[in-house]
Amino acid sequence: MSWIEIDVEGRKARVAVARAGNTVWISWGGITRRLAPESSAAAAPAGDERELRAPMTGRVVKVAATVGAKTRAGDALVVLEAMKMEYRVAAPRDGVVQSVGCREGDRVDLGHVLVTLAP
Repeated sequence: MSWIEIDVEGRKARVAVARAGNTVWISWGGITRRLAPESSAAAAPAGDERELRAPMTGRVVKVAATVGAKTRAGDALVVLEAMKMEYRVAAPRDGVVQSVGCREGDRVDLGHVLVTLAP
């Protein structure tokens, strides 16, 4: 995994970037996205937008999300620790937690589904 620094409206931000085969994972502001080469196959369903994925390989130090709980945009749902730093995975929008795919103490890899929000 590597980091790039971007400038957003005069504020500098660090973005995590990791490569896995043909795929590149990008994480910033608690949101992780997968970039893959275009293909002639049908696009992935929009349901993928509901999944909050691990922005890096690390250890889960806190899980605040519980199935059925209502969340607001910005709420911390999971906290990961990697390279002696804590990384807060936050809800990108208001919603309801549909599933939780990790427990405190788990080691998760980049891209692992941590929390799924209901549509």
